[in-house]
Amino acid sequence: MFLEDMTYPGGTRVLSWRLVEETSQLVALCREAGIACEDLAELPDKRQREKAAERLLLCRAFGRPVVLCHDEQGAPSVKDETTNISITHTIHMVALAVNDSQVIGIDAEQADRKQVVRVRDKFLNAGDQSFIAPDDLTAHVIAWTAKEAIIKAERNSALDWTDGINLDPFTVPELDFDEIVFTARTATNRYRMVVRPVGGHFLTLAAALKP
Repeated sequence: MFLEDMTYPGGTRVLSWRLVEETSQLVALCREAGIACEDLAELPDKRQREKAAERLLLCRAFGRPVVLCHDEQGAPSVKDETTNISITHTIHMVALAVNDSQVIGIDAEQADRKQVVRVRDKFLNAGDQSFIAPDDLTAHVIAWTAKEAIIKAERNSALDWTDGINLDPFTVPELDFDEIVFTARTATNRYRMVVRPVGGHFLTLAAALKP
């Protein structure tokens, strides 16, 4: 089920899809749109659903079926296009970010994923932990998605999760929120982070700021 197509400050479009359909329904939607999907039959059911939704979002973003490519780091691009893209898959959701000029990365995670609290020492450095309380689940999930999004933007899977990425302090409102905006840094870039609750997930966009 298509959720939304939203344009963020800086011109990044973020499109999201909630995976509520059966595989056959998603494949049928692809065929109706003229999107090639014969190769999906070789994949496990979960991957078929994710890839079909991914292709539907790409078709919507570019106005036509396109061919997705990946570099040696696994970072995605669209064949014969210079537009920057980033894609995330998680339980029940696929999201796509598109920007013509800005370096971007996107990640999504279930808002109630408690596992991230148990591994906080593996992705939060001392600076991050100074403002993220050990029992603040929402802040942990936001920090997790922020670091994942930045790794995708940097196109560097070897980037150190802890000391390689520093989050500037952010506050989680006590009541429901529309978005949280903060900044983060790597050795080479500063990023504007935008976190939005979408369909039971936190959807986090990292967009590189000009020096």
